[in-house]
Amino acid sequence: MKPLNIAISLLPVAIVARGNYPPEIPDAEKIPFKTIGSVTLNLYMFKPDGWKNSDKRPAAVFFFGGGWNHGSPEHFVPQCKALSRRGMVTFAADYRVASRNRTKGKDCVDDARDAMRFVRSLAQELGVDPNRIAAGGGSAGGHI
Repeated sequence: MKPLNIAISLLPVAIVARGNYPPEIPDAEKIPFKTIGSVTLNLYMFKPDGWKNSDKRPAAVFFFGGGWNHGSPEHFVPQCKALSRRGMVTFAADYRVASRNRTKGKDCVDDARDAMRFVRSLAQELGVDPNRIAAGGGSAGGHI
């Protein structure tokens, strides 16, 4: 795999958080990974060209920023698409936030941990190498 040369541009959260929730993200497969009461959290999966579920590709899971108060998985769609074009399986993860779910930071951390565990536990079905999964995020998403 060639070294990555990707310009990362973080869109203001106000731009990406508009519209209905949970979002519908074109070109992504929506995969529910956790349900808490009436709230279902999703991973938005981006598959590279030629992807097969029998692959063992590197993966990245991205968590949006927003001060643990707001935000949307749409935040990291450009990065997911860019890395997917480079052969990685990528995910934009949802997690509960205070403005929608009346949660605390600990709940956000729990959701992020569960998203990572989900990807790792289903790596074989997702075409992912369970030993090559990266996590990243912006602001609060980087914290969790």
